[in-house]
Amino acid sequence: MLTLFHDYTSPASAVAVARLQRLADDGLPVEFEGFEAVGVDVTLPVTLDVVAAVDALAETARTEGLALRRPTGLPPTGLAHLVGALAEDRGLGASWRQACYRAYWQEDADISDSAVLRALAVGAGLGPDTVRPLLEDRGKLAALRRRMVGHRREGVGGVPTILAQRTLVPGLLPEADLRALAELDRR
Repeated sequence: MLTLFHDYTSPASAVAVARLQRLADDGLPVEFEGFEAVGVDVTLPVTLDVVAAVDALAETARTEGLALRRPTGLPPTGLAHLVGALAEDRGLGASWRQACYRAYWQEDADISDSAVLRALAVGAGLGPDTVRPLLEDRGKLAALRRRMVGHRREGVGGVPTILAQRTLVPGLLPEADLRALAELDRR
């Protein structure tokens, strides 16, 4: 099983998620784990390294079917990851990831805003009444962040990162390398 740790505000994660989703769609063993890279409850200004990554990955992202536009801010992503976990449990993980990444990178949507997340959830196939209590439950957000602290202790220091056969590797790999890793896990 390949596990991709990703965060919605990471341009490299956007590309890695698109690549790994194709592998998952082909039946290869892939799972997606949301990982709030920054972990603060305030929208931060866009950093120079994010701007550089957007510029460096824009063409690659286009080949993956995603336009990367420079965002106006880096919002906290914990609530979006909570909805992502729910979507995954309901078999709608791919739909949610696609909706959330497109909203943030193409529409500059504030994916920390509950109203935005509810609208995206409905578009991804989740009911608004299902998502509302989740977004209001600060205990679930705290539990999610504790789980992410555990991942940090295990060596996940940034995104995208792939866990393959108990080894962490960079997550932005060419698709051929990703397929080879996934095939190793099938054996």
